[in-house]
Amino acid sequence: MPSLSLLDFSFIAFETAKTPMHVTGLVILDPPEEHAGTYAQELYASFLQQPEMVPPFNWKLNWSLTGRPSWTTVSNVNLEDHLRITMLPSPGNEQQLQQVVGRLHSQVLDRSRPMWEVWVIGGLENNRVALVLKIHHSMADGVRASKIFTQSCATSVEESFSKPIWQCDLRKTSRQRREESHLTEMVMKTAVAATKQISLIPSMFRLGSKLALKAVNLADCDLKVPFTAPKTPFNLSPKRSRAVSLGHFSISQLKHISRITGASMNDILFTISDIALNRYLNDRAIPIRKPLVAMMPINLRAKGDEGKSGNKMSIGHVELGRQGLSPLQRLESIQHATTDLKNEALNISPDAYINYSLLVNGVSLFSGKFGLNNYIPPASNLLISNVPGAKEELYFMGAKVREQYPVSLLMPGQTLNITFFSNADTMYFSLVACNQSLPGFEVITDYMCDAFAEIEQEVMETAAQAVAEQLGYQHDESLAVELAVEAAQGSLTPEDDEFERLYQEKQRKVEQLEKQLARLTEMLSATVEIDPETPAKNQDELDQAAVEDLKVGQAKSVS
Repeated sequence: MPSLSLLDFSFIAFETAKTPMHVTGLVILDPPEEHAGTYAQELYASFLQQPEMVPPFNWKLNWSLTGRPSWTTVSNVNLEDHLRITMLPSPGNEQQLQQVVGRLHSQVLDRSRPMWEVWVIGGLENNRVALVLKIHHSMADGVRASKIFTQSCATSVEESFSKPIWQCDLRKTSRQRREESHLTEMVMKTAVAATKQISLIPSMFRLGSKLALKAVNLADCDLKVPFTAPKTPFNLSPKRSRAVSLGHFSISQLKHISRITGASMNDILFTISDIALNRYLNDRAIPIRKPLVAMMPINLRAKGDEGKSGNKMSIGHVELGRQGLSPLQRLESIQHATTDLKNEALNISPDAYINYSLLVNGVSLFSGKFGLNNYIPPASNLLISNVPGAKEELYFMGAKVREQYPVSLLMPGQTLNITFFSNADTMYFSLVACNQSLPGFEVITDYMCDAFAEIEQEVMETAAQAVAEQLGYQHDESLAVELAVEAAQGSLTPEDDEFERLYQEKQRKVEQLEKQLARLTEMLSATVEIDPETPAKNQDELDQAAVEDLKVGQAKSVS
């Protein structure tokens, strides 16, 4: 049986009752009409009829005498230990569902058996049914967990009656194992180098950023100094309870903003989060003098390097926007920060940056696990990630997949996580928090929706103004404004072919108005006799003629 990789083992080592290390997926299904009232019970019964399992769903931890765990196969797994059903008091609303998901997410998985669970939740409004999948991070991360659910789905109702989740093979490929082996070798080299440096200093915490950079051969780079994030309520040691808050955005609107600004959708999502987090702190009179710092998974593969082996994923630290910036200025600042981070990592060598990231995040994890937050400045304030999902609508066991949310874990020493998940034309997101440390954190979801609207409005206004200035049509200002707005909505510039088509359309509109005016003039001429030979008189002349006619009339009446 395979042993756990160093990365997988870390999720076992850092897990406690207060920091569960599993990921959770929430899926909301729209049942077929003919089974709407009983779909939850029928789905649960159908699951029970499929007890066969494939690795790693039939693996459990086995601890050797040396203390190093490995996976061992369980010959007979009792499906009822992993499959559960619960019903909300009908009609259950979104808040009740979030409370149930929060409670389920806070419970540590039992290590005496395979570490996964599937919950069927019925009783939701409109007869909808929720599925909750919990799986330990040592078995699968959020990306792989979402992929196995997608494997159980289909793009049509007829083909959606497929194998259940626990019959989808999650074992790592030989290439993935080689990548993790490569990562392990780098970690060991980094640990040895760092240990040699630390041994020369009386205190570990006098190590400092320069020594950390020197230990991984990055002393001359321009990376931001680590452990300089501001201390916030997001950097407390989490308690055992977990709470979840859910929301979603339109992907088409996100792409629209992306096309106009040139920023990635990830940059936009980070900006939305940053605005909301700052608003939450300001509302609670918690001022911060420095920008927030977010952990962000980054891909360090350069273009054309996709086919080569070796792990090229790492966790970077992105400095978000400073105080006093407008939404568009904040987006520009974060766009530069994420671009600079990846470019710097690629310039100095992806492997070297991975070493640096492991060292910094390792110290951060240890400080969080052992409660050293008051002594060590935080390296980051929270983790923000974006998990790609299916691009088309999916069906599962005859039901339409209506919504799909990622519910991620909290890192030691952090009380908030924000994870986005794209599915078809919607970007879903969840906030996972320790609600004892962050009371009322659910309002951040509302702030994120407000921030999205603010960014969209400012981008549209700025784009419309920019296009209007480029047009410069002074003879018809209303046409220029109308054209500018529509061009901005379509992310067009005067150099685009589509812009020319739009302009021609507006010109035709003006010509139609002129024709209508001509027809109205003809109709007026047919009703009122107009002598073209009569010289035109201005209003003053007409008024004077009226006065003279009045005088003549009065004189006649007197005589």
